[in-house]
Amino acid sequence: MIMRLKRLLPLLVCLFALPLSAQTPDEPAPAPTTIATESPDLTEAAAPPFAQPTNTPAPTATTAPVFPIRPGSIEGNINDAFSSARYSFEANRDDSVTIRMETTSGDLDPFLSLYDAEGVLIGRNDDAAGGNRNSLIALTLTQGGTYTIEATRFPEGRSTGTFRLTLAIAGTQSAQPPADPLSVDPTFPVQFTRLDYGDVVYANALTDDAPRRYFAIGGQQGDLVRVEVTPRDTLVPQVRILNRNSEDISREAETSTGLIIGYTTLPETGWYLIEVSSRSGAGMFDLFVNRLASAVLQIGDAVTGAFTPEISTVSYIINARLGDQIAVTMFASEAESGVQPQLTLRDVEQEPVASPAQGERFSILRITSIPRSGPYILEVTNRNPQAGGGFSLRLTSFPANIERLDITPVSYNKDYPAALDGDAPLRYYRFSGKTGDLVTITMNRVTGSLDSYLILMDSDLNEIAANDDASINTLNARITQFPLPKDGDYYILASRSDLARGATTGEFNLALTAGAISLENGAVTATLRWSGVADLNLFVRDPLGRTISWSHPVSPSGGTLQIDSNTGCQTPSADPVEHIYWSPDALVTGDYGVWVWYQDGCQREDPVPFSLAVSVNGENILESSGELRPSQRFEAGMRVIDDGEAGITSPGRVTTPSPQQEASEGGDVVIRYGESLTGAITNDRYALFYQFEGDADDQVMIRVERLTDDLDPIVILRDADNNNLPGGSNDDADPDTRDSLLAYTLPATGEYVISVTRFGVRDGTTTGSFRLTLQRSNEPTA
Repeated sequence: MIMRLKRLLPLLVCLFALPLSAQTPDEPAPAPTTIATESPDLTEAAAPPFAQPTNTPAPTATTAPVFPIRPGSIEGNINDAFSSARYSFEANRDDSVTIRMETTSGDLDPFLSLYDAEGVLIGRNDDAAGGNRNSLIALTLTQGGTYTIEATRFPEGRSTGTFRLTLAIAGTQSAQPPADPLSVDPTFPVQFTRLDYGDVVYANALTDDAPRRYFAIGGQQGDLVRVEVTPRDTLVPQVRILNRNSEDISREAETSTGLIIGYTTLPETGWYLIEVSSRSGAGMFDLFVNRLASAVLQIGDAVTGAFTPEISTVSYIINARLGDQIAVTMFASEAESGVQPQLTLRDVEQEPVASPAQGERFSILRITSIPRSGPYILEVTNRNPQAGGGFSLRLTSFPANIERLDITPVSYNKDYPAALDGDAPLRYYRFSGKTGDLVTITMNRVTGSLDSYLILMDSDLNEIAANDDASINTLNARITQFPLPKDGDYYILASRSDLARGATTGEFNLALTAGAISLENGAVTATLRWSGVADLNLFVRDPLGRTISWSHPVSPSGGTLQIDSNTGCQTPSADPVEHIYWSPDALVTGDYGVWVWYQDGCQREDPVPFSLAVSVNGENILESSGELRPSQRFEAGMRVIDDGEAGITSPGRVTTPSPQQEASEGGDVVIRYGESLTGAITNDRYALFYQFEGDADDQVMIRVERLTDDLDPIVILRDADNNNLPGGSNDDADPDTRDSLLAYTLPATGEYVISVTRFGVRDGTTTGSFRLTLQRSNEPTA
């Protein structure tokens, strides 16, 4: 592979240029189970939800319309005015259907019914399981046709609130992520042992050669998880629970007997990684993982708990909507206990939403306006950890008054200029749409440092789509060809990364369009189309050796990536398309390589059908279709000569790139000043690449720290053409460490590439994980 050799050969050259003194020798998850309802007063209670009762009437007439939906998720609202919502979907005989109705705010007690094309009730469910008020229907259909879902509340109650309805049909491609993240096996960049709640693993060893062990656990939002580590020998362990971004979301405590406890409340349903490492010493340990409670705090419910000297903080999940006013009250149960309450509300990234509320025996936390719809983590803390004792909690909420928001009405196919600053970090817009409208919303920075962020909400302010970066190396935001789920009003929140907490400011232009995107014509065009949530990517290597893709959307030859769909599994499009073009007057002669790469299944493993079309001066040169599985790549080639004639040099083949090819050719990871990222070097993947934008005379500091195993890292700085910069490498920061540290003054404004590898590169023997940190040590020039 030409590109791989071009990237890796300079690493070998750079290695031998280092001082000699710096060189040292060297099982599938089961399908969801339908559980019979436990409500004794329902006629179907004794049968599973998919049992078909006899002579069951059709759904009761209601003013609520029937919304057609596709597999995926949709938000809704149940109140006294609209006590039910109905949705229809198309399915085939023998399709396996799973329908979930989950409360996202309020005290709603969900209740699901499913009717066939004749209006006959074929499934009903109140509670998916004991202690879980959410509803679940799972069954295999006996005939094809149009089916109707009725989402409502428990018949004898007056509960209200918002909900998320999720439809999954086995074997279909969805425009949304899978209904259950636990239905696919966990994937992490380290070796791990998969565990279930209640499992115990004995005699795990931590040594100098293996200082960390990893375990994967799957759980539901709100699960309060406890991990116990019992050490032996001289080992003093530490335990962390990491989310899918390798961020620590846990707290740690130690008992008087030396037992190490890690605990957390899971912010969302999915897979998590338990890391056990050595704080000091070495030896064996036993590990036990369990769920203590499903800790979702519902509005109006009184909750009690207790602190111990080992556990001084307990966390709960609160589901809230943008603009909601909430209040949490906390009492110490016994006046003499010494418990000193503190309440802190954090978002799912563990950032505080407001200052903590404290008191001697009583505390109340008030949030005047929730910044965005979704789950939040409530930390309940005893500031006097030596004292144990009970506490009680209660959550109250006042829904957002939409009319009080400063909202700008917008319409399709128009632009709206505006600005964000510290006094006005949020802008709201409203438009009306129809079921199935394909909407594209773009927020492009015009001036300043603004890092754009977009959120699309339905009429009840439930978040249905969001985007931070339209592509990997831009600060603009874009929601692309998103299908509206129903008729009505929709709201757009235009803001910046971290919303009100963010620091970037500037002017921007907001554009709202409907319908399929008009693709640019040009001297050379390549168009990729597929269906579903997977993130397929289009790559074109031009005759100058530069590759245009999501990672490098523009090349010096004039090649431009117009649209990148399903970027990073954000806001999946109903009709994903990627398009690369050269303007009509920018024909470049020579050899082109065209790839279609299935790089991210977005938690799915289904094969994805695709179509690829390549043209030169408006004439179709290549039309190909096929099917790719995760990590596979379709590769084709063509040659353009001076008179504009073109021909195929490679009609196309499907390959499976190696782990190192994925790192070298699959696009660089973006890192920005002030950020730290983690990665891992293995014998199969011995070099990783990161890109950043810098200005001339920026003084940069690049640090690579070994985190695990015996890794001997090397850092190399390169320009956008993959040329090593003079003096731009480091093996060991000093004689006492293997960590790398490079201080460098950038010679020009533009893109730079950081390569992290190991001593010996391909022939090296050291492996392990690392932390890469990029900093700018001088102030930017005006």
